[in-house]
Amino acid sequence: MRQVLITLSLILPIIPFIAIIPSSPLLSLIIIGIVFSTGLIGLLINNLAIESWFSLILALIISLISQGYIPFIFHVVLIPLQNPELFNGLVIMIEYSLVSSQLYKSYMKYIKEFGSRGFDKNEVNYALNNLVKWIMSFLTIALAISLTIYYIMVIITIPLVDPFTALVIFAITYITISRYLLTKMRSS
Repeated sequence: MRQVLITLSLILPIIPFIAIIPSSPLLSLIIIGIVFSTGLIGLLINNLAIESWFSLILALIISLISQGYIPFIFHVVLIPLQNPELFNGLVIMIEYSLVSSQLYKSYMKYIKEFGSRGFDKNEVNYALNNLVKWIMSFLTIALAISLTIYYIMVIITIPLVDPFTALVIFAITYITISRYLLTKMRSS
């Protein structure tokens, strides 16, 4: 399960930037390279969350300069997006990778802790794998619910809710659910 968590933590943060390829291919490939390099450095220093946080900050900056108040006030789009709703929706992949990296960190901490106390390594791995599978399935359900709410808000035109506000509501919903789950996991 560790390999799955590492793979998710490294690959998912670059997915939103693939959505930029049709409008700005060179910029997209540069961003993907930088983000992936950050992930490899994070893997070497045993902190996979670096790539996710860096990717999230970049995605939010791109979102702001392509569809936020900067284009609204200055009437210029610095990074054109062909499908801003898709880009906004794919930010969930970054959040999902952030949770995966935190799960990996907890997984490794528990392996080390239980190993030092003399527990059977196979039994600890089995129990932790089951815990991670349960948490990932719960987070996938939370992801699906949040993404559905986001796309419903985008598809059904609500005069007071623009796509950026829908993205903020979506992010808050997902982060709240995942934080609740991680808090419960740490307390048990």
